[in-house]
Amino acid sequence: MSDFHEDRAATTNDIGAEASASWPQDPSLADAAQRATTHPQTRFDLGEIAAWLPRLGAVLWLDRSGRRHAPARATIGARGVLLLDHPALAVLARCTSATAHTQVSSHGPREWLCFRDVEGVPIAKLFLLPDTDYLAWDEMISATHLSPPAKEPMRWHAHVAFFRTACARLGPQWQARLLTFAHVRLPWLQTLDARPPLRLSLLGIEISRLIAQSEGTELLTPLHAS
Repeated sequence: MSDFHEDRAATTNDIGAEASASWPQDPSLADAAQRATTHPQTRFDLGEIAAWLPRLGAVLWLDRSGRRHAPARATIGARGVLLLDHPALAVLARCTSATAHTQVSSHGPREWLCFRDVEGVPIAKLFLLPDTDYLAWDEMISATHLSPPAKEPMRWHAHVAFFRTACARLGPQWQARLLTFAHVRLPWLQTLDARPPLRLSLLGIEISRLIAQSEGTELLTPLHAS
């Protein structure tokens, strides 16, 4: 009796193995499973990014707030409440994701963060300058697991920059500022503030102007070259 059941179980397993081997597999499902294994999804935590921002030093900050959105000055995350003290940072209260970008322009490499709302629309950008601490940038990207989007944007072209500038006039305007960040951590409460840098190199000023121009805006921060 036992030999019969063992032979039947072995036969059933053999049939199942042959069926699974012959059954057509969906390539998209296999690719999705592989991506989920090699690149697991991590929950977006704005508070974790905010703790790194002061280490960057001087950066170029662009924000765009629509008229239909009431300004919010706080957001709640895994680390508690994050208060956004500077008015230019209020857009981060609507941020649900962020991606890190690297692009080669006609003036050299360009790196920045793009903050997006729940609809995937960019609402803020943080551009690195020659005065930025690039070592702190690399450490932040590694610690926060920020990665480029699935499809990277095209390299810089003059006609693309012109088209972007023309389209920017139809929607909410970008505002560009030179900022350094200040972060304070308390139990279940964080604050993120910003202020203009005390000094900036001539190269940093020129790069800021070029980036602002390519994004269809102008600098609002008083510039003090060192």
